[in-house]
Amino acid sequence: MSAAAPLRLIPAEPDGTVRRLHLLMRHRDALRPLFRIAWDNLATRFEADELDGWAAGVLALADVNAGPSCLVAFWEISRNQPTEEGIAPLIVAAHTAANICRHAGAQAAAATLVSVAVVRRILGAGLARWWRTMDELALQAPESVEATASRMGEILSAGNISAFESFVAAGLKLAAGDWRRRLKFFTLQDELARRLIERASAGIGFAETERQTKAFVTSLWGRLPLLRSFSGDAGQTVQRRAGIAGPLIRLPGIYRGVHGDAAYALYKAAAAHAQAHLVLGGPPFSIGTLKPLQIALVTLIEDARIELLAMRQLPGLRKLWSPYHIAVPAGVATAPTLSARLARALFDPSYRDDDSFVAKGRAMFEARLPRLEDPAISREIGMLLGNDLGQMRIQFNAKTYVVEPVYRDDGLGLWDFGEDAPSTGEALDLAVDAARVEQRDDPDQTSLHSDVLEDDSRVGRARPIAPDQRGIVIAKYPEWDRAHGIERPEWTTVREVAARPGNPRLVEEALDRAEVLRNRIRRLVRGVRVGRTIRLKRQLDGHDLDVDAMLEAGIALRMRQEPDPRIFRTTTSKHRDLAVLLLLDI
Repeated sequence: MSAAAPLRLIPAEPDGTVRRLHLLMRHRDALRPLFRIAWDNLATRFEADELDGWAAGVLALADVNAGPSCLVAFWEISRNQPTEEGIAPLIVAAHTAANICRHAGAQAAAATLVSVAVVRRILGAGLARWWRTMDELALQAPESVEATASRMGEILSAGNISAFESFVAAGLKLAAGDWRRRLKFFTLQDELARRLIERASAGIGFAETERQTKAFVTSLWGRLPLLRSFSGDAGQTVQRRAGIAGPLIRLPGIYRGVHGDAAYALYKAAAAHAQAHLVLGGPPFSIGTLKPLQIALVTLIEDARIELLAMRQLPGLRKLWSPYHIAVPAGVATAPTLSARLARALFDPSYRDDDSFVAKGRAMFEARLPRLEDPAISREIGMLLGNDLGQMRIQFNAKTYVVEPVYRDDGLGLWDFGEDAPSTGEALDLAVDAARVEQRDDPDQTSLHSDVLEDDSRVGRARPIAPDQRGIVIAKYPEWDRAHGIERPEWTTVREVAARPGNPRLVEEALDRAEVLRNRIRRLVRGVRVGRTIRLKRQLDGHDLDVDAMLEAGIALRMRQEPDPRIFRTTTSKHRDLAVLLLLDI
């Protein structure tokens, strides 16, 4: 005890908590000096009744055999507790840590107390809610508390207590009582755990930008894009690019490090580029005997060709895409850097680059501008440039190569790989509407995506998920978590389960007992209108006149042309079979 800060004596009842605590520490030679440092610090800042509550918290830790490490960790956070916040948070921390020790053990409680410094720095005022969440975690997943506390900085990277509560709730619900799966989740070995952290840190991703992106691309090309997202890539060092799979445009769930309005702009740029390929591009290129470097360069030239065609129709796209062309005419001449410089040279007429490879690529592209509509020029230029880089002995690693700039797609959708199609690492989730397609005479009643239905060969091949004892996975859907007020992506799984053979007599007996329910279902089924009345335009006969067809016929007569006699409209009923699907929410 130093002379400058003498030990302050707090009057207490003979059996008060303060007296009990001091008597306890008197017999702990190793802990007594550390305790007295913490006590001196607190005694100069708080009143006697407040110190009494703090002492009760320390005794609670001692009573559950929290151990020296836990006590020392608690005294450390007590010394660092700001005076203006009061002593109440420390009392809560002590009793909660005691509960954690009771359910999860002393090591888990000590790790939790050690992580408080990180939590206070990141969350600030959310510390009380954090303690409640950790207490709930110890109660439901005691084996995971220490793992969670030791990774608290990474888990709280979003800096949001609501995100932490959602993370813990997701882990508890996902594991469904399986402690091994819980431990894998809270040690961040589970992909979903990493995606939740990444998603919370990103702020704005595909889910927030999808509606605006879809409306923007539709306004450009007059075609509603088929947008899908794929999961994050927390394990990769480079941001994954968008992809094209048949008629689908697949966008990253998030673009790491891109926030706010920049995220909205990047999603628009990526979707507009991919849709330009679908609208203006030709059939997939055949791989043939092309080497990976040649494939990459053909893809680069094709990107430049498509973008130039698109900007001729919609000049404003140049302003959308130009911020992402940031290559500079300097640095080590590697295949990726030269490709990025060539991409900018083909996009930006004002860009100057004296490298012979870049200059040759630009000259070859400009020489073929009269044939810009012909996709063959991409293959011609790409093969020649690939040969040049090969002669320059520049190394190219196809496994680490990433298309630049960031808004462009990975290029795999431009190629016909045959049976050797590379896996993107993602199972393609397709939402399929189960409906009967019928031929119709009405030319105006075409499907929104008739081009997709007519060419089934363009649809990407999905990698099936292997069935297990729980059935075949049919689809995954997001689910709204009412308790935490967020939408959890791919949270609900629909499985097709084959019915097991059983005793039919049991079914008959159950039906007899449920006569009232059977009658109600029967009335509901009979009342369902499985058919609908549709209006058919441009008919040879009918009960009404088609105004649009009449106007066109009148114009044709005035121009002394043969009018279309189909100027009537009528209605008809289209009936469908009634399918019954039993879906159990379990």
